[in-house]
Amino acid sequence: MSQGFFDLLFEVSNENRYEILTTLQRKTMRTTDISSEIDINRPEARRHLSRLRDLGLIHRDYEGFYHITPYGETSLLLFQEFIFISKHSEYFKTHSLSQLPANFVKQIGDLRESIKLESPLDLIRYTENLIEESKEHVWIIVDQSPVHLLSTIVEALERGIDFKVIELKERTISPNLEALTSSETKALSHTLSTSLYQQRMLDKVNVFMLISDNRCIITFPTTEQKFDYIGFTATDDSALKLCENLFHDYWENAETRKPIHDAEVKRTPLTDDKPKGSIVVTGVYRSDIDIQALQDAVDHYDEVVLKGNFNLGTSTIYINRSVVLRGEGRENDIPTTKIGKKGWKFPNHQEEFLLIIRGDGIDVTIENIHFNGFNNCCIFNWQGNSSKLLNNRITVTHGLGRGTNIGNWGDFVHAIASGGDREFGGFSGGVIIEGNYIDLASGKPYGGALDFTGEKQDPEYRPNLPEHEGCISVGMTLNRNLGKVVVRNNVIRNTNSKGILIADNWESAEFLIHNNKIFSEVYGSYAYGNPNAGFGILAQNSMSTPHKGSKVKIHDNDIHCTKLNYCGIGIYGPSTINENSGKLEECIIHDNSIHLEDGSVGIYVRKSDHTEITNNKFTGKAYYGVQISGREERDGLDLGAFDNVVEDNDFNEFIIKGPDQYSDNHIDDKMFTGSDGKSETAHIWLNKYSSRNIINIEPKETVIDQGTDNKITKT
Repeated sequence: MSQGFFDLLFEVSNENRYEILTTLQRKTMRTTDISSEIDINRPEARRHLSRLRDLGLIHRDYEGFYHITPYGETSLLLFQEFIFISKHSEYFKTHSLSQLPANFVKQIGDLRESIKLESPLDLIRYTENLIEESKEHVWIIVDQSPVHLLSTIVEALERGIDFKVIELKERTISPNLEALTSSETKALSHTLSTSLYQQRMLDKVNVFMLISDNRCIITFPTTEQKFDYIGFTATDDSALKLCENLFHDYWENAETRKPIHDAEVKRTPLTDDKPKGSIVVTGVYRSDIDIQALQDAVDHYDEVVLKGNFNLGTSTIYINRSVVLRGEGRENDIPTTKIGKKGWKFPNHQEEFLLIIRGDGIDVTIENIHFNGFNNCCIFNWQGNSSKLLNNRITVTHGLGRGTNIGNWGDFVHAIASGGDREFGGFSGGVIIEGNYIDLASGKPYGGALDFTGEKQDPEYRPNLPEHEGCISVGMTLNRNLGKVVVRNNVIRNTNSKGILIADNWESAEFLIHNNKIFSEVYGSYAYGNPNAGFGILAQNSMSTPHKGSKVKIHDNDIHCTKLNYCGIGIYGPSTINENSGKLEECIIHDNSIHLEDGSVGIYVRKSDHTEITNNKFTGKAYYGVQISGREERDGLDLGAFDNVVEDNDFNEFIIKGPDQYSDNHIDDKMFTGSDGKSETAHIWLNKYSSRNIINIEPKETVIDQGTDNKITKT
């Protein structure tokens, strides 16, 4: 063995020299300062400093300051292990570390900030506090089932705390659990007796340990390899990291329980008078239980009735066969069954869904469920013969930290997306979306927007979407459909991009959008750099996929947007310039109520033909009531606005905002019209690429007609 080892031990064995090393570890000092710091005279200090310097543990600079060397610093670090076990020498005389991994023993000094637990009663008190105070997870290694903690564990499970448990193999399933009488312990015993509980087994347990996100408890076996439950607890990062690493080491080498499939644990069949093939599933708000139970149910039953609260973690439920999935019960007209997700990454660059409906020729109904947490998209109604989404509630308290991130475009959040692949489309048998309540609030829980500086009152302000200042939220995205889509009697609140977006559908598709209430109290996202903050309803053909046709009828909807620069309804032609791109075949907009508190355009028709705008009521104020705009032909594709009809609309309570600095600054014949830096506003604006449009208005209403052959009649 190296002589240097014994020299090192000899020099640091002196209390004064060890104290000098630890002092210099904190700061550099001169001889006089060291003498004063550790209360020895200067000659003695010089002698100790000389010995430490000769061994290379410290060095002296030209100004007379002493510094600890890397050799000295490393030595002090390694001595922490000796300091910890010597401090607790009485404990380690009767408790053994010999069966633990060598790398853990070599870092035992990381427990130096821990508190000694002097009795099993201390341990029980601290373990209960650890579980009660946990925020995310609890990991446990025990030599027997923690029966005394059952009620505390069940309460934590109900809060959504994730548990990982390693137990002694021969005691993994305790025969005493079923004898316990409380409902909580019975519920836990069912959990422990299925593969759904995150539980692994070891032939031999060499440590007793509990770890949460903010505390660890660890006890070591006695020299007879038994546990007396006397050990240590700590909250510092070093101790937590050490215990986490030890747990992972055991977890990776532990044996997974053989699955025990017990359907009655998670389901109760309906009574005989219900249709055959029905099942009841009760959520317990544990992702490891709820995901498997729900997925198994929709895979094997024709009707699935849900009760309770389901936590899907970061997982997705896939529906690929015909099924009716409905929640049981409502209180105050809100579904009592809840399904949510948690734990996604931010920012997220992959599409993520809570439910996906996709199967050849399937018919699916989703009914009376409260979806109260998701990332990117709640329900992706992808492909099948038909689907019905009825009387559901889809809410998040805010959209920040959610969505699929698409670079400079920002983070996208959708409550419902309905439609198929680019190549095949979806739902030739039709889609009905009825009676749903959607609230994608941004900022405070019930709408509104956080604005401490007042900058969002400035019309020039735009949210920084790439830096996640806001998301782009859409209530419903209806694209690539083949058949009839009916959207009626829904309430959509606080979507900052579009309440309902219709785009890229096949010629065979037909949309009936009626009797919906769309309210937005949040600041608009100005998605894709759009000059308008957001839309209540936007219908567009060939937004990203070239298609021709599809029919849209929008009537008897109530649209109410309170923030700056919103539009009520938009009808857009192609954005994708392709020989297969086309305009909507037919679009009828009638009997809608549109209120814009401080808006941009009531109804905006852009690059679209044959749109009928009749009997709509406009209130509030905006720069334009109706705008009809085209663009010049591009690559042989007609992008004008022709043969649209505007008549019998009510502008009596609608104020046209006069030109102002904002409108003067944005004259581009797309957002505002005008010349020489002076903008113009009006009830009706037809730009220079419009033609053959028919406009019937009252005498007091104003028109800007820059097109050709437009027919303007005032009656």
